[in-house]
Amino acid sequence: MKNVFLSLCIPLLIALGLLIGSDVKAQLYYDYYGNGHNTGMKVKSSGSNTAMSDETLTGTGITPDRAGASRFLAQATLGHNLTDINTITSDGIEAWIDAQMSMPYTRFSKAVQDNQLYIRGILGDEFNRGELNNFTFYTKVFSEEDKLRQKMASALLQVMVISLQVQQIGINGYEASTYYDIFYDGAFGNYRDILEKVTLHPMMGVYLSHFRNAQANYTRNTYPDENYAREIMQLFTIGLVQLNLDGTPKLDSEGKEIPTYDNDDIREIAKVFTGLAGAEREDGSAPSFTYNADQVNLALPMLLFPVEHDITEKSIINDIVLPPGRSGLDDLEATLDILFNHPNVGPFVSIRLIQQFVKSNPSPAYVKRVATVFNDNGKGVRGDMGAVIKAILLDPEARECDWSERPESGKLLQPYERFTKLFCAFTLATNSGKFFLRDEEYFGKLGQSFFNSPSVFNFFSPFFAEEKVVKPMGLVSPEFEIFNSVTSIEYFNQMEDRVKGIPFDNKTQRNGEGDLTTNNRDKPQYNFKKELQVLNNEGISGLMNHLNILLCRGQLSNRSSSIIQNSLQQYRNNITDYTNLDLIKDAVYFICVSPDFIIQN
Repeated sequence: MKNVFLSLCIPLLIALGLLIGSDVKAQLYYDYYGNGHNTGMKVKSSGSNTAMSDETLTGTGITPDRAGASRFLAQATLGHNLTDINTITSDGIEAWIDAQMSMPYTRFSKAVQDNQLYIRGILGDEFNRGELNNFTFYTKVFSEEDKLRQKMASALLQVMVISLQVQQIGINGYEASTYYDIFYDGAFGNYRDILEKVTLHPMMGVYLSHFRNAQANYTRNTYPDENYAREIMQLFTIGLVQLNLDGTPKLDSEGKEIPTYDNDDIREIAKVFTGLAGAEREDGSAPSFTYNADQVNLALPMLLFPVEHDITEKSIINDIVLPPGRSGLDDLEATLDILFNHPNVGPFVSIRLIQQFVKSNPSPAYVKRVATVFNDNGKGVRGDMGAVIKAILLDPEARECDWSERPESGKLLQPYERFTKLFCAFTLATNSGKFFLRDEEYFGKLGQSFFNSPSVFNFFSPFFAEEKVVKPMGLVSPEFEIFNSVTSIEYFNQMEDRVKGIPFDNKTQRNGEGDLTTNNRDKPQYNFKKELQVLNNEGISGLMNHLNILLCRGQLSNRSSSIIQNSLQQYRNNITDYTNLDLIKDAVYFICVSPDFIIQN
């Protein structure tokens, strides 16, 4: 994956002086040591610690256990710092995971309410309530310790997507936050519970149009909306084709992939999701199927109104028949059970989550190991997400050094995650403890901002493959779908501004007026005390080793490090009033636009 990034960004890297005098080829390699890279050696790790292969051979340059800790944290969190690295090296990975799962936390919607009260104290009622979710998300990432829960919730939101871009969702910030509660609260719960809560949440009902989805009326020639019926299968559970346990497609006698469902299945399941509407009127009056979304409490699960539920016989996937005359809730529960217990769900969900946490192209063996845990956590429980994420993060393919350097390994960091990792690394802080980051203003230009997907298919497809290098090898590179000449140039510009200037303007906005407040603009500040100390005591090379661990997971190549060090030394020698802080910011910037940072291996 690193070479794909290079092929797109070499002109920019050269312009920055990062590749001066180097001969870079943008193609994947197939060899290990023994084909010109070294003297006949192939390096494998005997444990879970991580190091670059040449440094594994020579024993120089980095401390492998700290690098392994940083690499793990890069996979498991949206951002980490030196304290987190030290915790892992002291307590171990599995102990950290267990502690994260049992850690008390503040519900996302409760934090949204707290932020709402805080902003009202400044602005009154006039502010963009949709942005409350952005403010709360980043405040949690930058200041709270439930890091694995945060990463899991953000990953699940990219599987079961709703978006603030839909007006009815965007103007109801608190109500939208209760949808995110499903993933935040259920991060280590059961996938079946998540599936039902998603189905019944009115925000999903609005987004995929099964809110007030009525039974067929043949006189009026109207039929149930099929949107949610389609997407719950395609995107949330079973996918388009039948899968083996290892995630590879099943084939028929002619060698063709076997579809999991057809249009008849969609029509039949659409009948199941009829009769759902708001559970409570905003004015407290009795609920009714006739009330629109703007008349009801969108934070409460939808109710099933029998008068508009289709009670005819329904033939669900795999020819399972739901007999006529059943209650709407019975139909719904049975259908969710059928989908949840389909053999595709384990490998389907496992692949989606591995792609979010570890790598774009997990091996079939990796998928099979994780899917096996999804199917049974060892205690007879299916869908245990705590067991699943532990299986993903502790798997040899996620932890062993050998895997980290294979050309098919790794993933491109998502745009907002590049910045959360930067901000967390240097313990970004404000006087108020609040982080009013309006990420659409910054990361939105890179094709992604929190809770703001352009469609139910997320910001990028899990099946997208970069054309020149990745696709011919039969691999995928999902995040590269939003990485192009425009977003790559914008990334360089944004990263320079975020590192060398103010990380972001900590401000709220009056609703619809465009006026920015000034009385709560306590500017976010990096903490570079440790970096200044390292630079003073160990020089530029010591600083680079330190930043290598912190930002690049111990995977900054010797060549890149040397080029950056030479550039920094030239700046120090030739620029008047070039301070140590200037040097540190330049070092951080150069590293953050390098493939060693952006490609997570």
